[in-house]
Amino acid sequence: MSKVFKKAYEYVKSELSSNPLKKSLLILEFPEFHEGEHIINLYIDSNPPLLGRRFEKKILELSPQNVRHITRIGSLHGYIVHRVGEEFYYLRDGVTIAVIGRDYYAASEPQLFEEISREIYGIGSKRIIEVDKPVGWLKALKIIFSR
Repeated sequence: MSKVFKKAYEYVKSELSSNPLKKSLLILEFPEFHEGEHIINLYIDSNPPLLGRRFEKKILELSPQNVRHITRIGSLHGYIVHRVGEEFYYLRDGVTIAVIGRDYYAASEPQLFEEISREIYGIGSKRIIEVDKPVGWLKALKIIFSR
C-alpha cells in the first residue's frame, strides 16, 4: 500500500515544484491512484501534506462505538485527538497528522493512512484493534512501535 501513497506524494511534490499555483487545482481535482483496495484521490493542503480518500457518500456512522474507536486509535499512537463537528483531527506537536470525516480521510504518512483505512473504514484486511475490549500496555506498545 505504501507504493500508492508514495506515488501520490511524489505527484504532489512534482506538481507543486513545477508551479506552486497548482495547489488550488490539486485540492479541487486530484487524480486517483490505485493499489488493490486502496485509493488515494484527495489532497489537503497542509504541512506536511495530507493524502487520502474521498467517498461519494457519507459512509462513516458517528456512533458512540465508532467515536471511541477513532479516539482510541489516535490515543494509542500518542496523538492528541480533536473532534470538530463531524471531523476528527490527529495532532502531533501541534501539527495535523490526519483528518477523519464521514465521507473522507487523509493522513501524512503511509502507515497511518493504511491503519485508518483498515481500522475505521474496513478497507483492506481485518481490524486489529477491538473497540470494546481494553488494550493492555503490552499490546499498546506493540501497536505503537510496529509503525
